[in-house]
Amino acid sequence: MAEHKLTFKQDKFVKAYLLNGGNATQAAIEAGYSKKTANEQGAQNLAKLSIKSAIEEHQRKSNEEYIWTKADKLKKLEKLIERCSLDDEEKGALNAAAAISAIKEHNLMQGDNAPTQIDNNHVITKVNDADW
Repeated sequence: MAEHKLTFKQDKFVKAYLLNGGNATQAAIEAGYSKKTANEQGAQNLAKLSIKSAIEEHQRKSNEEYIWTKADKLKKLEKLIERCSLDDEEKGALNAAAAISAIKEHNLMQGDNAPTQIDNNHVITKVNDADW
């Protein structure tokens, strides 16, 4: 992570801003700025390049660490299916319900259980016997 040379108060602002979902005024208050000037200080902090860069870097790092790709999820499910399907001499399958659930989720992610399209364009009308 690159150094942004933030003051202690600026670092607290960045952390509070990230934790509260992006409310600069509240972050300024939590960082120790006066409630009277928090709105102004929050806006000024967001305009500072070092603070803006620190926020962006934290967000980028969070995205890389916490967002699983579809491929990652499928790999985890495959491992879970494999482990839950192992036979135990005493108990049989270790956790058949978990294995089945993981297989279902895997199928959904792969599109194997995609709903079929139903054609509702056909109009059925009732014909009276007398009309025939």
